[in-house]
Amino acid sequence: MSSILLYLGLLIIGGFLSFKGLIHKQMMNRIDKLQMACLFALLFIMGLRIGMDEDIIKAFGQIGLHAILFAAFTIVGSVLMVHLFVRVTRSLAKAKKGGAHDL
Repeated sequence: MSSILLYLGLLIIGGFLSFKGLIHKQMMNRIDKLQMACLFALLFIMGLRIGMDEDIIKAFGQIGLHAILFAAFTIVGSVLMVHLFVRVTRSLAKAKKGGAHDL
């Protein structure tokens, strides 16, 4: 439970700092790249842990195709939703500044 509160607290602090303009605009490109690198590293490490766990490998037959498909679609759906969210928020930011909508 305490780790969930830590994650939520960090999310709120990051949102607050960004909302208040304490994060420089030029840093946003770096943050985007860092976020993607961390996401890929997390997925890679999760794959390593799954591959190293003999119990999971042995249980693949019991886990079944549904569980594997659920995991794959969850990952793909999460990445797509983050991509969509970034596009929408950037488009709204451009519209707010008087730019064109590119949705």
